[in-house]
Amino acid sequence: MWPIVRKAFAEASPEIRRQFRLIVVFWLAVIALQIWDSRDGRGAAGVAEFLSALLGTTGVALLGVAHTLQRTMEEASARQAPSEADAVQQVLRTLPALGFAAGAVLGGAAVLMLLRALLGAELLLAIVGGTIYAGAVIIAARTVNRSVRTLFTHATRNARAAAEARSEAAAAQLSALQARMNPHFLFNALNTVAALVRSDRAEAERVVEDLSDVLRRTLERSASTMSTVREEIDYVRAYLALEQQRFGPRLRVEWAVAPSALEARLPPLVLQPLVENSLRHGLGSRIEGGTIRLAATVAAGRLVILVEDDGNGFSRGWHEGTGLGNLRQRLSTSYGSEGILTVSDRRPGSRVVVEIPFAAAEGPSASIG
Repeated sequence: MWPIVRKAFAEASPEIRRQFRLIVVFWLAVIALQIWDSRDGRGAAGVAEFLSALLGTTGVALLGVAHTLQRTMEEASARQAPSEADAVQQVLRTLPALGFAAGAVLGGAAVLMLLRALLGAELLLAIVGGTIYAGAVIIAARTVNRSVRTLFTHATRNARAAAEARSEAAAAQLSALQARMNPHFLFNALNTVAALVRSDRAEAERVVEDLSDVLRRTLERSASTMSTVREEIDYVRAYLALEQQRFGPRLRVEWAVAPSALEARLPPLVLQPLVENSLRHGLGSRIEGGTIRLAATVAAGRLVILVEDDGNGFSRGWHEGTGLGNLRQRLSTSYGSEGILTVSDRRPGSRVVVEIPFAAAEGPSASIG
């Protein structure tokens, strides 16, 4: 704490330095006044003189420190480095207590001065001293009030900076996860093209054109941090059109999307990994193919997305790969414990459910497909 105080005083503005010099002069004047006032005190009045002198000089000293430190740390808080935030806040926490202590001591000195006036000891001087201390109490109260406001402003600023840092970190993590997922999708799509090149070159050319369209959409998805159910469905339709070239009539798709879910916000590239998972693990090895069912509903303030198939289900010893693993991480980064990914092996078939808090888009989204 003391290093930051020394640094703050070293970087203080000329105005604060002038105020500090005035406070020192005022403190010396109070000492001189008390010495003059106590030169011949006797009896009860003498005791009151001694105590008022002790409390008065101490209170003015505390007030000077509190006031100067408050103004100095107010400037330091505005220009602090991120690494100094905790040290500055620790100093700011002490200021209200220091100002309150100065006010309490000065209040005691003012009361003693009034008591001396009642005892008849140098009435005019006692009234003047009491008035000075009462004015110092008002200054102490203002110092406490300003210290509290400075502490609140500092805490609010740091909380906002921390929230922005967390948001930037989350966005960077999401971008990294999406960048890892896109090559994975491209690898699978190129395998489809390679398989068709051997059997039907004309069909392979059409697949390459579809692949180009899907990759364009993939870049659009990767460039954004948020999408809608409508946009994700349009993207998956384009992806399934590409896969239909490989599966033909063996691939059947059923849609059950509630109108209330179409404009719900969700991270991009949520549906596609789920569909790819069904194609790869559920239907890919079946000669007769199968059916994929996609559903999206809104219930109890949550968006629920379901992708299930009637295929072979997961093999024994299966574990989450790149697609589902990245999706789980992205949901956790975006929603914490509110983002849920549930994987079920139904035998036959599999089911994957995504649940996130419902949030509607600001306006209708333009359809991609």
